Formats: sequence, structure tokens, C-alpha cells
Amino acid sequence: MGMLRITASGAYYSGAGKRGKDIVDFENVVGLIPVIDRERVQQAVMWRMIQIWISKDKRYYGEENIKRFDLLRVCYIDKIEEVDGKPAIIGKNVKDLDWEGLQDLAVWKNLRKIPNYKTTDLRTARETAYLEYSRLLGRKIDPDRKGYDYGALPELIIEDDDRVAAPPVTKSNEEVIAEEQENRSAEEEKTFTLVELRKIAKAKGIKLPSKATLDEAYRIVIKGEKDE
Repeated sequence: MGMLRITASGAYYSGAGKRGKDIVDFENVVGLIPVIDRERVQQAVMWRMIQIWISKDKRYYGEENIKRFDLLRVCYIDKIEEVDGKPAIIGKNVKDLDWEGLQDLAVWKNLRKIPNYKTTDLRTARETAYLEYSRLLGRKIDPDRKGYDYGALPELIIEDDDRVAAPPVTKSNEEVIAEEQENRSAEEEKTFTLVELRKIAKAKGIKLPSKATLDEAYRIVIKGEKDE
């Protein structure tokens, strides 16, 4: 399977300074993530892993040098190396994962709904991971159903396979614009009255036939079609 050995540098904000937050530069911070598509590496490191790796680096969290990580300022990926190994979470129960394990699962399986490192309580993060990983495995669990009880759910062991959640479907700019125009047109058709259309026509200097219907007025005033 393999792992990716990442070397990163950048800067983060620390609240340890007497004058508020200090900017702490970091370099040659190294960590491992499961092998994933290269285009996902930057976000995986920035939003899920770099804080963990910095907290393990004695240059920043040593006994005499504590520069607490508060917020990432910038992060650069300096090197990506593929090395032997497997994710340490394989064979573990999702319900027992610590924060680092949860981030490994989120990165490896592309489970985006798993909360980022310590952004909520551990219990909530584990439950979200359980539901998301179950969905990936094809197991349907409805947390909204009557009688749902996370505590009563059986253990969920992380398997050694290549299943990865599909990325969210994104629309092109053209599709978004077309959809907005369709929605706007539909809304306009529902809300404009003939009286309102005549007022708009007058303001635009458009001459409407005295016996124009609502549809005819809409075509002329809103869509710009000429009356035959």
C-alpha cells in the first residue's frame, strides 16, 4: 500500500506572545499520511495534519520551547516521498480512534464530514466517523430514526482496502449561471403581474399592445422578444 512522507514548512499563529498572537515560522516538519491522490495532499496537510505534526516536533513543543499552535497562517509542501508502510488505523475500531487516528481515516478515505483536529469533542467526532465510514462500506445507519443509539452500535473495524469516498459533485460556472437564470426566470414568471410589467415597460420606453396578455408582456419586457 505505502505511505506518503511529507516535508512541510510555513508559519502559524501562537497565542504565547505577551503582545497577542505571535507568528511562528516552521520548517522541515515531517509527517506521514496514507497514499492519496496528489491533488488532495495540500488540503489534507493544511487542514488536518500539520497541527498534529507540529505538536510532536520538540523544536516547537519542547520542554523549554512551547509555541502553541493556534491557527495556520501558511503551509508549503516541500517534498513528497512514497515510503513503505500501512496506516496505523487498519484493524482498529472506529469507536476507539483518537484525534490523530480520526484525521488519518478522514484523509485516507476522503471522509470530509469527519471534524478537523479538535474542532469539536472527541465523542462527536467518533460518531461522525462511524456514520461516514459505515456509509462508505455500504451499511445504512439512519441517526434520525427512532431508537437510534450510537452507544449500542457494534464495533466498526477499519479494513485494509482501496475504497475511497467519491469527491462531491461540482458544477461548472456555466452550469451554475444557467441554473440561476432558470430559477430567476421561473421566479419572475410567478411574481410579475401584468400591471407591474406595464410599469416596467413604461420605464424602459417599451410600447406594449393595449391588449397584451401576461405571457406576451413578459416575453416583450423581460425576455426582450419583439412583438410580432
